Amino acid sequence: MGYINKTVFINYLSCPTLGWLTKRGKLPRLSGLNNDVLILEGNNVHKKARELFPDAVNAQQSNITESAEFTKTVLEKNRNDAIIEAAFIADGFSARVDALKKLEDGSFHLFEVKSGSKYKSKYTNDIAFSAMVLSKSGINLSKESLLYLSHDYRLGMPADKLFSAIDLSEKAELKMREYLGVSSKAKDDIENDEMPAPYLKRACKNCPVFESCMGRDVQNSIFDLPRLSIPAMEELTALGVDTIDKVPKDFELTEAQQIVRGCVTEHTTYVSDNLKSELENLQAPYYYLDFESVTSILPLYPDVAPHTQLLTQFSIHKSETVGEVSEHFEFIADHTKNCSREIAEKLTEYLGDKGSIITYANFERVAIMRLALLYPDLCAKLTAIAERIVDFEAIVRKNYYDINFHGKSSIKKVLPVMVPEMSYKSLEIGEGGDASAAFEFMAMGFYDEKEIAETKANLLKYCAQDTLALVKIHKFLSYIIKNNE
Repeated sequence: MGYINKTVFINYLSCPTLGWLTKRGKLPRLSGLNNDVLILEGNNVHKKARELFPDAVNAQQSNITESAEFTKTVLEKNRNDAIIEAAFIADGFSARVDALKKLEDGSFHLFEVKSGSKYKSKYTNDIAFSAMVLSKSGINLSKESLLYLSHDYRLGMPADKLFSAIDLSEKAELKMREYLGVSSKAKDDIENDEMPAPYLKRACKNCPVFESCMGRDVQNSIFDLPRLSIPAMEELTALGVDTIDKVPKDFELTEAQQIVRGCVTEHTTYVSDNLKSELENLQAPYYYLDFESVTSILPLYPDVAPHTQLLTQFSIHKSETVGEVSEHFEFIADHTKNCSREIAEKLTEYLGDKGSIITYANFERVAIMRLALLYPDLCAKLTAIAERIVDFEAIVRKNYYDINFHGKSSIKKVLPVMVPEMSYKSLEIGEGGDASAAFEFMAMGFYDEKEIAETKANLLKYCAQDTLALVKIHKFLSYIIKNNE
């Protein structure tokens, strides 16, 4: 059945049931363009990291067992070469190490390579697991370092400019001792033929198997309460409360959470008294705006830092009357260059100087203000545009709730409820992550001319669907107001 690797162990610490299922390959498999590009970029980062160890021995073999045997052979030769992709197996656990360097005193320096651009606590956990397995293997580690991406790196610079290093030895040592203390029980639980019994806890929220585990046949889970704090979540799960209707009447909830509970217990849909005035404050002509962007791990273009978010396209539907489209504008960038300037200019051309600009969430406003800072000569026009933006998600969140939203307010959650005839299923690209990944693959040069033309056409259809959805949501909310008068 294989060894207990880092993913299995970390998932076990979150939930023994999840660790058990992970070990047996029973989690949903990630797929799609977004997952593909993340894997590709992660591999590219690790290739760059290997340039930091030019004389290193590569221990990568066809499987973890062969890699561990190869690593063992290298170590037995007592050479001072660094080892990349070193592998270790001990006591039923296995770990791969991005780089391992022998020091003059005979101890070792472990390097963990990450594609992020800032420190996260989970990185210490990853290093601590590797350190635990190496400790079980008899390896004396004296230093553990994290290599992460530097904001100062630009395309074409050498690999040593790409990475920043941070010493996590002290933090990793403390966490490793903690892991060693639970490793025996973890091994017993994970390798047991009987799955550990699940129970409701904080980790259930956003768990990939929640719907088939603790959420099976559960209607209106407490996780549908919007922005439920960690202390409140833990208090409710400790009480054994799994659904909203079971939340004690004297339990302290926010106003938004009380609205959700009211809709569940009273089987109603919430419409606030302020919805009418919110909609009446909108000014025609109405512009419905949506951006798509790409945030590549490694820069796609010169003078761009790692993890920089760049706008790649937009769609604008224009209406003089609610629900009736009068014009449609769209733009998609040349994938071979950074088109931020051109996007900024097109926005000032298409959005005019009057009328409400309707978006869903605050991303468009933030992105436009970033453009204003980049291009001082367009700053006044872009700032004026940003000031006309109205966030429809904020309006929905404050003024309308249907239990079928399940505590969420994102457009992908509310649209099927408000406008069930609209669907993204027929689109070749129907999700924001895949849209970003498709553009990134074009920019990386993976598509031929025919594929580029098809991809751009599909991206334009996807973005246009988002702004048409805003038109439909506006019409739906207006209909609700009329019916409530």
